[in-house]
Amino acid sequence: MNPESAAPSLFATRAARVTLVMSCLFGTTGVILVFLPRWLEVERGLSGAEIGAVLSLAQIARIFTGPAIAAWADSASDRSAPLKLVAAAALVAYAAFFLLAQGFWPLLALGFVALSLTQALTPLIEAATLRATQTGKINYGVARAIGSIAFIIANIAGGVIVARFGVGAVVIWVLCGLATVIASSAFGLQRDPPPPALAHAPTRTGGMVALLRNRRFLILIFACGLIQSAHAFYYGFSTLVWRAQGLPADVVGVLWAFGVAVEVAFLLSLPVIEKRMSPEALILVGAAGAVGRWACMGFAPVGWVLWPLQATHALSFAAAHVGAMRLLFRDTPEQSAAMGQTLYAALSGGILMGASTLLSGALYDAAGAQGYWAMAIIAAAGGMLALMLLEPRPRTPQARLR
Repeated sequence: MNPESAAPSLFATRAARVTLVMSCLFGTTGVILVFLPRWLEVERGLSGAEIGAVLSLAQIARIFTGPAIAAWADSASDRSAPLKLVAAAALVAYAAFFLLAQGFWPLLALGFVALSLTQALTPLIEAATLRATQTGKINYGVARAIGSIAFIIANIAGGVIVARFGVGAVVIWVLCGLATVIASSAFGLQRDPPPPALAHAPTRTGGMVALLRNRRFLILIFACGLIQSAHAFYYGFSTLVWRAQGLPADVVGVLWAFGVAVEVAFLLSLPVIEKRMSPEALILVGAAGAVGRWACMGFAPVGWVLWPLQATHALSFAAAHVGAMRLLFRDTPEQSAAMGQTLYAALSGGILMGASTLLSGALYDAAGAQGYWAMAIIAAAGGMLALMLLEPRPRTPQARLR
């Protein structure tokens, strides 16, 4: 056989290269999400309310920044170019944030820019991964699982490094991690032209208005948005609570990693789970898991009980997220699918999550771990709203949101 005619190695495929970029990104955000609040507290002396403000501003503004960056990426002649440019801008922004910002207002302003850019990278690389894995040996589920494993490694290794060298090591990790995102995307991602424009395609504005007038769509995104935003106290302040309870930084990293590992196991088991549970049932199970998880966490448990509570991340996050994704795919008109995903992400990861993070900062200052109880109430509200999704309706392929 002529070696030149042989099929390319698995590791040389487009899907593998995109998965590498995703892994570099998740390996960076795995430290940002867990240890940035601690860095703001220890290195910059911010209060819980101030930390909540820094973390939430980019989330709240995501309803504007997310669609704007997505529209730019969709209209680019090379859809890989925006990802590369945003990664480079994120490195510059984080360098300024870590090295130049002193005091609350500079940290708020530069943190908004830096966090907005890294939040924008995630949907860009998710979209690139979906395109790259349509055919080939690596499917989307495998690629996403590899990215999650990189996140887990960052949780554990980040905890070990912070325990050994102090929370200042976060700066080096994040800047080096973003440098790997830039390098892997610059040298690994090939030109990615958009598909030919479709005739009679609906305008973005028209698709958005139609969805926002749809009662069932609004119920779905608000219900799941509330369930997901109930994670705000965990994302922003669990590390601070655990460190105040005396847990070492490396144990905190492993706790985070364990929750994501159980989530990965849940996702790999989806073919079996979805044969027995509808998307609506998954959302309700996720809401129930969130209520139980945050109600228990409000008692500030320590020791072995933290591990089964972390395992419920597969319910509180993954089950509700998968249920939402399945309903959006099933019930949203095909010509509005992208807009439906954008609106869901802007609400659940933007306005509601931002508001909940802002609230969490004040709750942490006032009540410590008991702030989790407010999250249980938010999740319960989402679950009660999700009950309205169980209304009788046709289950045929022609049944669409109306």
